[in-house]
Amino acid sequence: MKVNYELKQNVDVKEIKELLKPFGGRCAKINDGKLEYQIKEENEQEAIACLKEKGYIG
Repeated sequence: MKVNYELKQNVDVKEIKELLKPFGGRCAKINDGKLEYQIKEENEQEAIACLKEKGYIG
């Protein structure tokens, strides 16, 4: 499934890609201040929690 979230800070997309790898996230990109990526539905909540914990999204 494809998801997108508003970023709280400027970040290197490479950092995000590395962070999402363990959750099966792929095709991450930043578009107009929003993070877009594809992820398996069963891993979505864990990935969101990790991104929030690191302070990338709100």
